[in-house]
Amino acid sequence: MPYALKSGGWAGMAYIALAAAISAYTGKILVRCLYYKHGVRLQSYSEVAEAAFGPRGRLVVRTLKDVNLLGVVGIYIVLAGISIDSLVVGTPVEQFGERFWIAASAVVVWAAIVAARQIHDVFVLSIFGTLTTVVMVVIVIWLGVLDLEFMHARPPTKAIDIRMMPISLASICFSFGGNLNWPDLEASMKSPKKWSKALSLATTFIAFIYACVAAVGYGVYGGHVRSPIFLSLPSGIAVSIAKAMITAHVLLACPILLTAVFIEAERDLDISSNTLGVFKERLWRAVFRSLLMLVIALFALFVSDFSKIVPILGAVAASLVVFVIPDAMTSIGTGYDLSVSTYSPDGRVFQVEYAQKAVDNSGTAIGLRVKGGVVLAVEKIKHSRLLVPNSNKRIMTAGKHIGVASAGWMSDTRHLVKRTRDEAHNYHDIYKTNAPAKIIAERMGMYVQAYTLYSAVRPFGVSTILACIDEDGPQLYMIEPSGQYVGYRGCAAGKGKQAAKTEIEKLNLEELTVREAVKEAARIIYAAHDDAKDKLFELELSWICEESNNLHTHVPQDVLDEAIEHAEKALDDDDEMEDDEE
Repeated sequence: MPYALKSGGWAGMAYIALAAAISAYTGKILVRCLYYKHGVRLQSYSEVAEAAFGPRGRLVVRTLKDVNLLGVVGIYIVLAGISIDSLVVGTPVEQFGERFWIAASAVVVWAAIVAARQIHDVFVLSIFGTLTTVVMVVIVIWLGVLDLEFMHARPPTKAIDIRMMPISLASICFSFGGNLNWPDLEASMKSPKKWSKALSLATTFIAFIYACVAAVGYGVYGGHVRSPIFLSLPSGIAVSIAKAMITAHVLLACPILLTAVFIEAERDLDISSNTLGVFKERLWRAVFRSLLMLVIALFALFVSDFSKIVPILGAVAASLVVFVIPDAMTSIGTGYDLSVSTYSPDGRVFQVEYAQKAVDNSGTAIGLRVKGGVVLAVEKIKHSRLLVPNSNKRIMTAGKHIGVASAGWMSDTRHLVKRTRDEAHNYHDIYKTNAPAKIIAERMGMYVQAYTLYSAVRPFGVSTILACIDEDGPQLYMIEPSGQYVGYRGCAAGKGKQAAKTEIEKLNLEELTVREAVKEAARIIYAAHDDAKDKLFELELSWICEESNNLHTHVPQDVLDEAIEHAEKALDDDDEMEDDEE
């Protein structure tokens, strides 16, 4: 970083801040693109590129990404070897030379990468890498400030150098290449929902470290600063410690960078325990990674000017894949999302997907079809403390024997509930009996689907969960913005649907009583609630069962209070278990 400021002047400090901001923004965009398909998460940067630009786009992005990551690893191995060679001067192993230590560094990286299987296996290395970086930065700042006191005249600096600005920008851009690993890191997180916050904090911390080292290095040594910064610092034990720290840092970073390349390549080659078995999978993985490490080591050892060529290529590749391509990928579907009646080239209707997003941003709604009845539960987010309790209900009665819970726009919900009432009433008028749940779900699905056919209308931004008891017993259907309707034993919609589905799948719904289902529904809503985003919410519960005379009603207040008490106790017990595990 000091050398980047030497090239571009103090304006490089602004470049660091700008690069950090863009890197954080494109990192969030990239991870958001992983979830562009409803209910499906793409696995890698390359898969996002294929969705945006097709197979050829995937090939180009994959090549840029892998060349950048493998090149950086090669550079790190060379730097580690050179650093170790300088540290052993005056010792019996001094005679081994740079190439020996470069080879030794490659062997260390090889051992770590063969032992690791997934990105979380090398997570502990990132912790040590962070600690070594912090120690190194503290030493550099401390020695630089001390050296400044003994200088008679501070070397000259410049505010900006237009001629050398591209080199300064390239060096800084090359330093913010973490986006290449973001999909794998986000997948390894315990709480992927906190990705944006984690990325913002990490990028800010990295930018702060870069700025501190750059300001001290360039401010103290000016145009005479050398790269790496250790060459400008006064020799001594502190510099030796700093060199050891940076050597440890680059060696610990290599397995993390390589894991992203290997995981994707092994996925494409189908090297997995499911297809090969555990022993063969480990064997082929070790062979594949060993061969690739051998190629990297040979390039690092025998290709002249390797350390000069790779940064240039890496700067171009990093700039494209970190700053340009993620933003370009957000143009997926540009021009095809203007009308609900237009398909995109890959067969998608974007307006319907946007309607589904409105559902996914809403409070969670669930339905449980159990022995003897159906239970509906909704997490009603309270956006203001001034709202009247029990108002603006999101569970409504559409007929004496029909209940509807919704996730999405309330105005659309009211319209669909009114339509459901009309359908139920019309059926009763004609056939003199209550409408079966399947008939109501089918008619409402056709009605909702009609709003995905014409450019003059928009899709409904709501998913409705239909509960009913008819001649065939308890029934549960969910109607989505596309008009698709499916019968379920348990279903969920809204922002907490994934967590809710996981909890629902653990239940034995066929043996659960309605009273038990009420408590479980409350517990699931509380478990799916995200306190970090929505502090206040109100639980709504309704049922159709013998206790309600097979009519749809909200549960009595005493049953609701008991269910809330059960949910809060279960939540506290889970928190205590997590604390004990930690």
